[in-house]
Amino acid sequence: MFAVSDTHFLEDEHLRHQVEGHPRAQELLRALLYPYAAPDHDYVLRNRAVTPLYTRGRFDHYIDRFVGGRVPVIAAGSNRSPRQLARKFSRFSGNTEIPVTMGWMENYDIVYCAHLTSYGAVPATILPSPGTVVRVAINWLLPDQLHHMHATESLGDHYDYRQIPAAGITLDCGLTVRRAGAYIARYGVEFSTGDIFTLADIKVENRQFPERNQWQMLQYVARRAGQVAHPDFILRLIDDETFRRAQNGRRTA
Repeated sequence: MFAVSDTHFLEDEHLRHQVEGHPRAQELLRALLYPYAAPDHDYVLRNRAVTPLYTRGRFDHYIDRFVGGRVPVIAAGSNRSPRQLARKFSRFSGNTEIPVTMGWMENYDIVYCAHLTSYGAVPATILPSPGTVVRVAINWLLPDQLHHMHATESLGDHYDYRQIPAAGITLDCGLTVRRAGAYIARYGVEFSTGDIFTLADIKVENRQFPERNQWQMLQYVARRAGQVAHPDFILRLIDDETFRRAQNGRRTA
């Protein structure tokens, strides 16, 4: 999914040098680069290739037909990224064409979940945030694609899937969304009392909670666990499921 050359995306110079020479650099990058690069325009993923979904003003009426029969699902974190979608659907036997539309969502923000992924990242979900307007992506999924996406999201373990009113979502393409699916974190978003953090990589207006990038969040998780923030800590999260799960959920002390 990642190459050692992708270390240039890491902002922390000391961390970059540690990862560049590490034998498990690709695994570390999968954790550290979450939520991954994504276009800030509508696109369609077809067999791992990204194509702009339309040219504004030319195919506006075509968009309605293109997403017909598909379920709109909010891509709060990595699911907005073509690289992540391509990975998740690499072994999917059905139609792998996935339209992704961009827009703005009112009175919500995108925040870190209080749990860790099996690949060592702190993932994302949505959270009500009155007055905030956040940039979101919508994955338009066929029913069998949605079923497959549920499996990749550890439904029933890390997330619940809910339909939420989408009156506050304005899409760039002009489509109207009445309701949208969303993956809501089962462990919540509060790491300790009052500790809620937003994704620094996501565009937003009037943000109410402090921002962190992924490395900053992993440093926070390491300190919370009484550990040193180091690539080896990330690898322990990946390799030791018991240790990783022990970090999930809100701490009261």
